[in-house]
Formats: sequence, C-alpha cells, structure tokens
Amino acid sequence: MKKLIIILSVLLMVSCSDSKYAEAIVGEWECASWIDVTTSQDKCNDNAHFSFKNDKTYTSQVGAQETVGTYKIADGILYSKPDGKLEIAVEINTLNADTLSFTMSRSGNEEVLTLVKKK
Repeated sequence: MKKLIIILSVLLMVSCSDSKYAEAIVGEWECASWIDVTTSQDKCNDNAHFSFKNDKTYTSQVGAQETVGTYKIADGILYSKPDGKLEIAVEINTLNADTLSFTMSRSGNEEVLTLVKKK
C-alpha cells in the first residue's frame, strides 16, 4: 500500500509539473546560450528563435532553417515534431516565466540550449 501511495504521489507531481510547463512555454523565445558540453563552445550567436503557441504548434528559426510543427510535454521532456520529419525529444532543465533551458544530443554531443522569453 505504501508503494502505491508513493507511486501515485510521484505521478501527480510529474503531471503537475507538465501542466505548469505547458503554460510557461507559450510565447516567443530567443537564444541566450547554446553550449556544446564537450568543447564548452557557445554556438548561440543570436541565431535560434522559437515560438510556442497554446494550440501545441511551434515555429523555430535556427540560422537560415525555419521549422513548423507540433509539440507536447510529458514527464519533463519536450517533444517536437517538425512537419514531415521525425519527432525530437529534449530534456527540460529549467522552464519558468522567463527561462527555458534544455539538454539535447546533436550528432552524439551533449548540448545545453538556454532561451529567454521575449518581453
């Protein structure tokens, strides 16, 4: 019985976090830093912009590449599905009113992208 209560408590906390994340992510975001953990190189150069909407659609521009698709948040993971491409998953490190930070793997290298909400 104790195990069941603990499991239910954990599930409730995760679903509450996902609900808060779903509200906090809506808006326009721009790159603050984009660190390749292996080299410590910052690849931001103000070249990454994201827009997440209430209807679970998003647009992004990274360099010259523009992307449109859908997204969802589950268990602290942000899943994005660019139109006509495979789903991408990144681990949310921080998501609050003004900061979105997540860890991703690009070509097997760990990278941490931190975005700030446009005012």
